[in-house]
Amino acid sequence: MERRVTPPVADVLWNPLVEHGSRWCAANIHADAVWLDVDGVRWPVAVTRAQPRNCYVVSATGQYLDYAREETRRLPAGVIRRTSMLGVQCLGPILRRLDPIVVLDALPVSTVLHHRRSPVEWHRAVDVARATFRGMPIVIRSLDEVHTPALLTQCRALGMPLMTSRLVFHQDPRDDAFWNIRNVRNDLRLARESPLTIRMLSPTDAPDIAALYWQLYGEKHSTLNPDFAPAWLAHAMAAGEFAGEGIVHEGRLVAAYLSYAIDDVMTNPVFGYDTTLPQALGLYRRLSLLTMHAARRRGLRIHASSGAPGFKASRGGVATVEYHAVDLRSVRGAQLAAWRLTLRIAALIGPRMLARAT
Repeated sequence: MERRVTPPVADVLWNPLVEHGSRWCAANIHADAVWLDVDGVRWPVAVTRAQPRNCYVVSATGQYLDYAREETRRLPAGVIRRTSMLGVQCLGPILRRLDPIVVLDALPVSTVLHHRRSPVEWHRAVDVARATFRGMPIVIRSLDEVHTPALLTQCRALGMPLMTSRLVFHQDPRDDAFWNIRNVRNDLRLARESPLTIRMLSPTDAPDIAALYWQLYGEKHSTLNPDFAPAWLAHAMAAGEFAGEGIVHEGRLVAAYLSYAIDDVMTNPVFGYDTTLPQALGLYRRLSLLTMHAARRRGLRIHASSGAPGFKASRGGVATVEYHAVDLRSVRGAQLAAWRLTLRIAALIGPRMLARAT
């Protein structure tokens, strides 16, 4: 019989959180990082604490209430904004009861790339998690019909309801036709006609990388994104699980990305640039182009995560709805009622709202 082992990416990225605590990775992640033994194989698990404004990568309340509040405030003034704010306010007491949760096969990043496992392994892992953390919802994040169709099918077979999460995009730079898309050609022209210095990143760049990421995702978008600590980024880079490139302008690093890959897919959990520089520099366009080149060199597809839907769709991004699968079989009382109601509401309005984003 083939010996099953814990995926190396989980060992490298999760083990320090188990040893030092989740805040060693990001100050706004409030969860206990543990290993769950499933038939001799360790699975990374985040046991969320019910904490106000918890990072959404470990918190259902953080994603569906606190993050929703921030997004609502960014809507243009008008009827839609007022209606959305009223809806979030009315649902607040219910959404506060979604936490605490247990995130199975966890990583502290926006998009979890799940290692390929058999249906039997997933079934056993859910059973063991439910028995170990009895009374708590068991959540599997980052599922969609493009990247994880088999796992979605397995979760449905296990009777796990699916909660609408985000609209995400997938790109395939391996295809020659991808590079003939008009906006990709425009980005190539920008890089060719107005070149900036590109260099590989090293662990010593971690403080600058963390700062550039936070400028974009924390200050411009949401403070509920993981506030990565330079020490964790440096560790992940030194171990070879995170790698990326940076853009240098006037002698300093002004844009950077870090990616990780599992099987034939890569994603960029760290992506940022100096938002104070003129938009004419095209740093977002240049950085995205670098990730496309990197994926093609490595023969990988890109899970482009969420955000900037128009930009990604115009560069070959295939939009699909992302879900979280939730096991509620041991949950009781007010938390169970809150999850059931939230699942019904998400199924009713989630796809419709996400369709407007495309």
